[in-house]
Amino acid sequence: HNSKKANYNQKKIDKHLEYIETKTQEYLNALAQNDAQETSTTVTNIQQKIERLKQNKIKYELLEEQLKTSGEPQVSTTDCDARAL
Repeated sequence: HNSKKANYNQKKIDKHLEYIETKTQEYLNALAQNDAQETSTTVTNIQQKIERLKQNKIKYELLEEQLKTSGEPQVSTTDCDARAL
């Protein structure tokens, strides 16, 4: 049941972390713009998105740590012995 989406290597983890950083910065910029307009519904939605990105970042950092400690070129979330061909 291993798939490409459940298999991570350093390059894929770095790409996800970079995306999270970019989106977080976009949301923070949107919050700064909303401070002038003071629309609370948009602020709540943006804060929820930022929180979800933080949780995802923690997940990817844990995968990165697991990858480094295993010494393998890739790690699978479904089966620790599975590898992509």
